[in-house]
Amino acid sequence: MPGSKSGREQTAGIPAGQQAPAGGQAQGGPQQRGAIVATVEAQVSYAGEAVPIKIDLYGPRRDQGFVTINVQVTNLTPDGQGSSLGWQINDTFAGATRSVDNKQSFSGVYLLDRKNHKQYLVARNANEEFLASTNLNAVFVKPQQTAELFATFGAPPADVTAIDLIIPQIPVFENVPLG
Repeated sequence: MPGSKSGREQTAGIPAGQQAPAGGQAQGGPQQRGAIVATVEAQVSYAGEAVPIKIDLYGPRRDQGFVTINVQVTNLTPDGQGSSLGWQINDTFAGATRSVDNKQSFSGVYLLDRKNHKQYLVARNANEEFLASTNLNAVFVKPQQTAELFATFGAPPADVTAIDLIIPQIPVFENVPLG
């Protein structure tokens, strides 16, 4: 999906029900991301506490040899509970990957092409920076608020019509249609 990717540091301190921009927020508006095709709920650990979260996956689409996935992450902690700052995304989804300059990013995610038995990792630019949401150490998602994240991959062959999306610490999104 064409568009610029922002690496600015931003926080998620906005009114409940509105979307909080993340460092390198998801590209485009909802009309460009399409419909939500899958949702999972999980718990992640932050500051010794379990934080309940929900991840909504927008339908991934091919564009000029790439596939970009966009997700909306919601902190399901009830209002008035948990840290007053919220959940710091930080390296929750980094897996074993590390970004340039140790900027935390949405880089541990990958696509699994079961048809060809291949794994697709997050793409990098000429400076070795991930083409994904970055500076996640500066993103705090308060209870009942959301943040948008994205990651871009090289596209599987045209005959691959579905992929699995693996996000560290989250149940697998299986058999996701690839437009």
